[in-house]
Amino acid sequence: MCVLLPLILVGCDNLLESPKEKNVHTPEVKLNGDSLLSAANLFAYTQMSDALSKAQALDAVITSFLHHPNPLSLEEAQSAWKTAYESYLKVSYFDQVPRFEKPKFHEDLETYANIKEEIDSWPIEAGYIDYLPMYPLSGIVNDLTLKISHEGILEQHGFSDRRFASLGFHPMEFLLFGEDGKRSAKDFIPQENSMETVIADTKQISETERAKLEAEAFEEHAKEHEQEAHTDSNHSASTQLGPQNHNRRREYLRLLSAHIVKNLQKLADRWEPAHGYYAKQWRQPQQKQNIERIYQAAIDLLQTEVLDQHLYILQSQKDLDDLRSPFAAQDISNIRALLEGIEVLFSTESGFLAEIKGREAEVADKLTAQFKRLIRDVKKLPNTVVKEPLDKRQQALKPIQTKLVQLLELMYAGADVLGLELKQLPVSTS
Repeated sequence: MCVLLPLILVGCDNLLESPKEKNVHTPEVKLNGDSLLSAANLFAYTQMSDALSKAQALDAVITSFLHHPNPLSLEEAQSAWKTAYESYLKVSYFDQVPRFEKPKFHEDLETYANIKEEIDSWPIEAGYIDYLPMYPLSGIVNDLTLKISHEGILEQHGFSDRRFASLGFHPMEFLLFGEDGKRSAKDFIPQENSMETVIADTKQISETERAKLEAEAFEEHAKEHEQEAHTDSNHSASTQLGPQNHNRRREYLRLLSAHIVKNLQKLADRWEPAHGYYAKQWRQPQQKQNIERIYQAAIDLLQTEVLDQHLYILQSQKDLDDLRSPFAAQDISNIRALLEGIEVLFSTESGFLAEIKGREAEVADKLTAQFKRLIRDVKKLPNTVVKEPLDKRQQALKPIQTKLVQLLELMYAGADVLGLELKQLPVSTS
């Protein structure tokens, strides 16, 4: 017993000292900043390059359409527009991620913000672009005082109001789809005007005088239409009041397409991993701040665009005036494309989900499942939901809204796992 006692006492001493050893903190696993930034850069370049490729394909289809305007070639152009726009949407929010602009970009109005404004300004005023059913001489197309040129159209972009957009996907959307998606291919057949809209010396006409001339012309032909309707004339006034300035409309469409391709090329070049101006900046040491801003940009897109704009508009406006793609009726597809873009960014190899999974596999698995669940449900919704009455839209979209808020909660949980400091989630999750 005397021999064993010292051993027991030594053992007790060791037990008493063991908590001190547990208080020693093991070093935290550092965030793999290089890997995350490389993954995000590769996503931006790959997706921007795909958007550029789709825009180039659209440009080729438009050239073919203008060579042979007919219902089939117009439908092909409309389909190519949808494909190109959806591809761009998947990376559209990257203007919010960290970057520095060259002084020359500011001087030339070619910063990321400038370029995005020229690519994807919405909502727009359709009558600023081309004719409307009750206003056959409205819009840039019918304003003969304005030259259809890159400089002329650029000057008109956001001239007196942000909705007065003259450049980008949405003016092109209206030219291709028209009011309520009923654009006729005949609007693009090369031909002279069937009615004179302004006098020859357009430079001497004031805006007030031009508007007066157009109004008088419209009233005159409206009276003729009414008279002919009573006399059952074979020459309907609808023909006389039909679309004018086909050649200007054709040239405007060409210009819009070329401008989109040019701008997407600039962005793709700047994200090129080896030599791109934006990509080079990501090799600087401010890694955690950059990673937080990328993560925050993804969350902001879901909250400020998908939740606060798309879903809010669809569930609150009886008459939908502020949709992103009202003429192509593509807003549900737009929501899907935005969600898919975020999912690809997170799930790319060595991306955020991989980094979260290495720390908390359960959080990563829940986040992955929620992405798939939400995108699956959005895919089930037809684009015709936007044409449903308000109560039907609310019924269809409420579950989508709920799942989106749940996704945001999980994304914040993922940020906590990674130790990222984000803005507080400003929505109620109760």
